[in-house]
Amino acid sequence: MGAGFNQNGSITMNKWKNLWRDLITVACIAVPALAAAYPDKPVKIVVPYSAGGSSDLIARAIGEQLGAQLGQPVVVENRAGAGSMIGTAYVSGEAPDGYTLLLADVPFTIVPALYGDRVKYDARKGFTPIALVGLSPMYLFAGPGYPGKTVADLVADAKARPGVVAIGSGGNGSLTHLLAELFMMNTQTRLVHVPYKSAAASVSDLAGGQIDISFSSMPSAAALFQAGKIRPLAVSAPRRQADTPDVPTFQESGLPNLTVQSWWGLLAPAGTPRDIVDKLESAMGKVMQSPAIGKRYAGIGASVPDASDAQALQALLSADFQRWQDVVSRAGIHLE
Repeated sequence: MGAGFNQNGSITMNKWKNLWRDLITVACIAVPALAAAYPDKPVKIVVPYSAGGSSDLIARAIGEQLGAQLGQPVVVENRAGAGSMIGTAYVSGEAPDGYTLLLADVPFTIVPALYGDRVKYDARKGFTPIALVGLSPMYLFAGPGYPGKTVADLVADAKARPGVVAIGSGGNGSLTHLLAELFMMNTQTRLVHVPYKSAAASVSDLAGGQIDISFSSMPSAAALFQAGKIRPLAVSAPRRQADTPDVPTFQESGLPNLTVQSWWGLLAPAGTPRDIVDKLESAMGKVMQSPAIGKRYAGIGASVPDASDAQALQALLSADFQRWQDVVSRAGIHLE
């Protein structure tokens, strides 16, 4: 009989071993080859919000630069709805091949705490971090008629008048709402929470004197701030901002736990091959160094993070998941 066969014509054990060895060798060669070929078609960044917002603008800014780095077009696709859950669920169900990415922001870490088992994806385990692509601090503003000039003044007033000082937010479960709850927890005060349909509506009523204070991003409050109709008491960034050098940080104001910024990050579905993730992370590292990104961000109140790699995003996600779960639980926030 031929080599590798016994007298009955069947394949011998040695022949089987050789076949398996050859198959494994081919597989080991093929997998890196596939990764090396990536990308060979357009890459899609899904934004879980409507076009025109800050997340959409950031996705388009980085997408343009990322496309140049990858040598393939990067297309931004808006899939809005359910407070970012529709677009996020869509990406979680896509093939983990590096061709469908998610531009996530703060609600990515808040939604699981608010909705629990009703969320149709696993935010903690269903995605692979690629890069932290943007940060934006939050400001605590006071209205024109509120007498307090500092955070210390506000805390003293709130303790003297529990349940009287009114703080607005962009709605129940929003970042500005959770920041209000976090403020109360860290100062042992009790404010009156007044939810609005948006942060802009909250700031508008703040300027009109209907509420006393409100958290907001600077882009949402810029016009009223520049008109002198609202006053910032503190900023949530780790250091003072160049555009508002006279506004102290919360850490300077004695509340380091309020150093909490809005953020944006690029994620891939879990299971994306390591070589593809590394290629995307490396490309995004070059994107974040582009002067064009800094210029685009300046117009929307965002900044380039000091560290923007996957590790930086993972650290932020881990901290935020824990923080917002704790705040939602302690504040007893329930959404239908």
